[in-house]
Amino acid sequence: MILKLQPVFYDKIWGGNKLRKNYGFDVSNTCGECWGITAHKKGSSIIENSIYKGMTLRDIFFNEKHLFGDYKGNEFPILVKIIDAKQDLSIQVHPNDEFVKGENILGKEECWYILHTEKNTKIIIGHSANNIKEVKEAINNNNIESICNTRKIEEDDFFYIESGTIHAICEGTTLLEVQQSSDITYRFFDYNRLENGKPRKLHIEKAIKALKIPDKKMLVEHKDTFFNFQIKYNIGTMNKIASLFGDYIFIIDGEGYFNNTRVIKGNFIMVTSQSQYIIEGNIKYQLTTF
Repeated sequence: MILKLQPVFYDKIWGGNKLRKNYGFDVSNTCGECWGITAHKKGSSIIENSIYKGMTLRDIFFNEKHLFGDYKGNEFPILVKIIDAKQDLSIQVHPNDEFVKGENILGKEECWYILHTEKNTKIIIGHSANNIKEVKEAINNNNIESICNTRKIEEDDFFYIESGTIHAICEGTTLLEVQQSSDITYRFFDYNRLENGKPRKLHIEKAIKALKIPDKKMLVEHKDTFFNFQIKYNIGTMNKIASLFGDYIFIIDGEGYFNNTRVIKGNFIMVTSQSQYIIEGNIKYQLTTF
């Protein structure tokens, strides 16, 4: 079964207009995040077709387990989103599962696939500090950026962000993020920005505890710890069978059909557990499985 998913959108202080301009979504000029495939309690995709039309992905995850191959986890494990950064995001870190054990939430590992960049766009991944003393000195000097590793990026670049890795998406970047289904973030620095007249909350103590030290290696290969990430190209007609827990798909470019369901650039779909399906058309898409 092919389930077409309606995303959930979030305006952000750093958001822009690329979600509307590049993908045709009816959103504001400050929309920063499009949660395309999500069953998170803070925001869940809505089914647009089939007998489940109008239900949330969270609803069917808990009530129609057979569609997910009777997955045994307590929560739907992934979240697939588009991020549009008109401004720099905060310099931050995500904890691992062990760090948040007992809080009834998941830690957060994620990966980035670069969809669009402006000229000379960069990202921050990792740091050069040798020990916790150097990290604290940079923070106390209000200069955390001095220890951050930066890298210029281009479209189609891929990066894997392990939990415990300091990182930031920077101005001019639009990317696809696949992550554990978690909304936990510890901020080191937010450029002294105001939101609703107040500085956004920082989480220095927790961020330091969650940070990997040292952490000089930038991961550009996917380790397949929590999910599998693939970029696929379809030309013509292709027969497929979904994985045990389902196939989760974002249409990067092109148009066509998954069985009888028409898809275009920007669509998100789920193919239910071990369903046979036919892809028709010239389509570039991203596939997540777990």
